[in-house]
Amino acid sequence: MIPLLSGAQAGTWISTVASAGQDPTVVSRVSEILNQVRERGDLALAELARRFGDPPPRLLTLEERQAGAAALGEDERQVLERAAANIRRFHEAVASSLGPVRVEQSEYSCGMRLQPVARVACYAPGGRHPLPSSALMTGLAARAAGVVEIVLVCPSPHPAVLYAGELIGAQSFYQMGGAQAVAALAYGTETIPRVDMVVGPGNAYVAEAKRQLQGVIGIDMLAGPSEVAILADSGAEPAWLALDLLAQAEHDPDARCCLLSWDEALLQAVSEQIQFQLARGSYPDFLRQSLNCSALLRLKDLEACLAALDRLAPEHLHLAVADPLPLQDRLKHYGGLFLGYHSTVPYGDYMAGPNHTLPTGTSARFSGGLSPLTFLRPQCWLHVPGPSPRLSQDTALFADLEGLHGHAAAARARLTDQPLNHQEP
Repeated sequence: MIPLLSGAQAGTWISTVASAGQDPTVVSRVSEILNQVRERGDLALAELARRFGDPPPRLLTLEERQAGAAALGEDERQVLERAAANIRRFHEAVASSLGPVRVEQSEYSCGMRLQPVARVACYAPGGRHPLPSSALMTGLAARAAGVVEIVLVCPSPHPAVLYAGELIGAQSFYQMGGAQAVAALAYGTETIPRVDMVVGPGNAYVAEAKRQLQGVIGIDMLAGPSEVAILADSGAEPAWLALDLLAQAEHDPDARCCLLSWDEALLQAVSEQIQFQLARGSYPDFLRQSLNCSALLRLKDLEACLAALDRLAPEHLHLAVADPLPLQDRLKHYGGLFLGYHSTVPYGDYMAGPNHTLPTGTSARFSGGLSPLTFLRPQCWLHVPGPSPRLSQDTALFADLEGLHGHAAAARARLTDQPLNHQEP
């Protein structure tokens, strides 16, 4: 059951979560998989599929994709369509707020434009449950950025994921998964063209493959098991908080959830509600494992809670307090922020519009959630239409300061339009 910790125990739990590292066994096994795929392509993919008990990787035909999507019920199709509309609207609004930059100086002009990558693979995990939400979140953000070609990859082509592929306009759908799928997309094989980026969540092996291949391909982030941190005051509803914790804990056995408060009575009531909800709800068998890794944390006061939250830098941060808006500017490190008693994290997981692909493992300290910005490359430019004495002289002086006299000579040569005096060799 989820432990209730205070004092030194709470501090130890926070420190442990904030300093968690990579599993060396996963690192080694993924490195071996990547090498096999790089060296032997499709043959290695087939062998790895047999070893792991997976179906052989393959490209689904358009007929297979359409037939699979047609098996989805009408209510399910409509809710996916509504989610897609909200997600598309949000990400198109983000993209429309961006634009080229131009700076005019007396001797020159310079600027920057945002250019989308050309070919992106969106990874939708298979695992225990189909995740069409991952396909929608990644694919629609890429579309809003102007990505031309989207490849959808999933180990199990559930009808909901196939229909999500239609909604994002995926040009191709590969049935494959794991670290080997990321390797195939990064290196290319005889039958799988390489991509420019791989985005989307996955298990520890998928995340480690993305980490090792970053630089060969672009990635969105290194997303690990789901996390939620909830800050609650005495006005929060214990049953709601219990359900919010259970909702994130049901993602996988390694999911980590915590509730922070200075109100011990509230924490005790939430603990009791968790027991009650577990007895009456339908939750996976592993839930107790993820709850054992989670915690109800009683800290001294609001200030202590805020400090702890910035140390945790959680994927999802829910402020279940009466007046959350003044706290927004005081918190710096989180993936997604949910403001107020009613702003449950599942709204963001599926329907509201903002992306649910968020940084985990304290990486919110230096990265943000997936958005159209993920797929845009800033490309700077400079135009000097004629002689520019100040720019030339200052550049030459700076280059001499660094001892790069060739740079200085190239700048000085452009002080005028006059040709240089050349001597015959």
